[in-house]
Amino acid sequence: MGKDVPGQAGPQILLSAGCLFHLPLKLIARIGRDAGFAGMELIMNSPKLTPEAGLEKVNDVLPIRSIHAPFRDWAAWGGHLNSWKATTALANSLPEADHITMHPPGSRLANMIQNRWFEKAYDLPLLLDAMGRIRFSLENMPWAEGSPFARDPLERLMAQCRDKNVGLTFDVCHMGVSGRDVLHAIDKVDDKLLYNVHYSDAVGYTEHLTPGSGALPLDKFLRRLGKRGYDRYITLELEPGAFPDDLDGTVAMLVAIREDMETQLAEGRKQKPCPDNTSKPSNTPNNP
Repeated sequence: MGKDVPGQAGPQILLSAGCLFHLPLKLIARIGRDAGFAGMELIMNSPKLTPEAGLEKVNDVLPIRSIHAPFRDWAAWGGHLNSWKATTALANSLPEADHITMHPPGSRLANMIQNRWFEKAYDLPLLLDAMGRIRFSLENMPWAEGSPFARDPLERLMAQCRDKNVGLTFDVCHMGVSGRDVLHAIDKVDDKLLYNVHYSDAVGYTEHLTPGSGALPLDKFLRRLGKRGYDRYITLELEPGAFPDDLDGTVAMLVAIREDMETQLAEGRKQKPCPDNTSKPSNTPNNP
């Protein structure tokens, strides 16, 4: 997954459109291009984002490589399943798009009843009519469970990913606000399952902070990814309030973050691979 970008070793670093969602998409693309990002993760936040929406012009500025499926207001698409199908149709239409991140349907009883199709699904790419290049991943959400007698939520999610024939998007700040050790958690994720990393800092219950302004060991986390040879997507996902008001300042800030990410990943690649993660990642998820 992910086409090679000239001059870039290791993972491809994407800019989430959610970082600057108050700006026009084409401007977000220009900012991301000027800041040296390999592509964009587009947030599917409106039913108007269709294959006919003219996103080719955005894609020409900064390739849309990943799409984040809707995570609220699913009724606007006619339900959760239809929102995922619409996201897949859009990804199919964009030549550089090869990945879709999805929030798993909620565990409340009402959600479970409405989304029984999800529990029964065993091959989401097939169900959603995805082209062969498109890969899907489920994102870990903040978890409140803390019982020592309950099954670890990350283990449950990874089993769900395997059951649905998809990968995992590892959200670092979600893991952090759940009270988990992000280094220990990422070590538990198999290379073949890890498709995308949502990258930001967190402290307490505050998420999506600028790297270095929270409490997460992000430098060590990136070096851990570099050491294991991870080469898929890392998506910067910050709150818009983290950025200065002027465009030049925003670009400069993004350049600094991206360069630091690349530095830490390169430092990790200089180290010997971890014994448990020496296998080369595959584009094909594990089937049950």
